[in-house]
Amino acid sequence: MPFRLLAAAFMAALLATLGLLFARVATTPVAELSVAEGDFLLFRHVALGFFGGLVLQIVFLYKQPGIHRGLGWGVAGYFVLTLMPWLVLSDAVPGQVSPGQPLLWLFVVAVSAAGLWLLWWPHTGKPPRLRRLGGLALLLLPLLAGTIDGPADGGAMGGDPGDAADPDFGVWRGLALNLLFWLLLGVFSVLSARRVVQRPAGETGAGAGPDRP
Repeated sequence: MPFRLLAAAFMAALLATLGLLFARVATTPVAELSVAEGDFLLFRHVALGFFGGLVLQIVFLYKQPGIHRGLGWGVAGYFVLTLMPWLVLSDAVPGQVSPGQPLLWLFVVAVSAAGLWLLWWPHTGKPPRLRRLGGLALLLLPLLAGTIDGPADGGAMGGDPGDAADPDFGVWRGLALNLLFWLLLGVFSVLSARRVVQRPAGETGAGAGPDRP
């Protein structure tokens, strides 16, 4: 089972990253494409998607995987790891750790994840109203405690050379590509969980059935 979980997470991360790279190529002029930058994006997003996909595979052991659930988890990952840091930190580039404030970036991500967990996860042992208020307070904490100076001026998704001429386009393009990545990761995590984790387990159980006394 652990090997199948790892294999399913890696498969989802690789497919989501390939989808991201295809979208990046389709939205970037050929003259501005960088092979070195593409390799960097490949390794970074495969690693990020692997850890995110592994979390989803563990969750799917206890909750039936569905496309709607995968999309929901994808939106949650995008909100926590891309949107909130970009809104709070002035030097944040969508989808990247803040170079000048890495600890604050981690704080924003952790608090945002905890807030979403309290709002979304149904069983926490606390009254629903108190749980939702606590989750909302955690989501507002980074916005209230941080200094919002606006989005970063640098390019997105590693800073394409063409983005320097139009920083706003680069930022919005980075936000859109990151959203695509997380949605693809959620969908492919569901499909890989069904194909790699659940189906072999079901086949094993079915094959072992007739041998039982």
